[in-house]
Amino acid sequence: MATDVRVQEYEIAERRLFQRYGLEHRSHYVQLTGPPLRARVIEVGSGPPVLFVHGGGGVASGWVPLLAEMKGFRIFVVDRPGCGLTDGFNYRGSDFRRHAVSFLDGVMDALHLKGIPVVANSMGGLWTFWLAQEKPERVSAITQVGCPALLLDTSAPFFMHLLSVRGLNRILFSLQRPSVKMVKGVFRNMGHKQEAMERLPGEYWECMFRSGMLPTYKEGWLTIIERVLRLTGPAYGLSLRKGELEQVKQPTLFIWGDNDTFGKPEVGRRAADVMPNAKLEVVSGGHLPWLDDPKHVASSVSTFLQKVLV
Repeated sequence: MATDVRVQEYEIAERRLFQRYGLEHRSHYVQLTGPPLRARVIEVGSGPPVLFVHGGGGVASGWVPLLAEMKGFRIFVVDRPGCGLTDGFNYRGSDFRRHAVSFLDGVMDALHLKGIPVVANSMGGLWTFWLAQEKPERVSAITQVGCPALLLDTSAPFFMHLLSVRGLNRILFSLQRPSVKMVKGVFRNMGHKQEAMERLPGEYWECMFRSGMLPTYKEGWLTIIERVLRLTGPAYGLSLRKGELEQVKQPTLFIWGDNDTFGKPEVGRRAADVMPNAKLEVVSGGHLPWLDDPKHVASSVSTFLQKVLV
């Protein structure tokens, strides 16, 4: 069967992005049974293994500016279901938490990874915290870069709540004219300043644009928003009332952008205060703070990982 031209265009854009950063990488495709799909994982570097889990409707290649600054680790970066080159997924009606835990657990099994550190962003952070609670032997430490999705009383910008309304979200989605300019607008809405975005190469923006044109993107992105958000607030999350954060005993580092529009650093302080082994570092930036200062964020992540891997 011929490969969809949109997949080919994304693969070309992704390859050019890795080349632009001088980053050698390898792709793995692993078949999972729960959920039953084929997951795509990118591997870079050598050393102790670390798993990276992206957020929202992002892709593994969104981490490239950070990966290029990370040395001494064997890094596995997964495309979550419905994102990148992992199989598409319709989240409508799914047991969302069970899906999240099963997916990460299955990926680790397929890659023969035991208890390893996980670096996560946004929705990837929520999934990682759930995995750390239910299967603590899987996660040896957590680095959460950016506000974890739906932590404490955080939610999402209002436009994302509109996307939670089935039917309306498809109308709003169809009104968007896909372009690199539109993608940059999304990143500005996440708190990234214009000067930081201008420092990123054109290859980065082309790759992010092409990821949103993939044939599985629309269904995955809209149905995950339908599943986790309501007009009035989140349908899932991590709260103090249930004592969920206290259950996460693994060493945890929050690296939080001071302009993150998904949650203020004070939320990270409150979370770290109730967790047994957590600390917060506030940096300059938005929801994906490694885009604003990749060297500094890479140094913080690497220092933390080196300590927990001793």
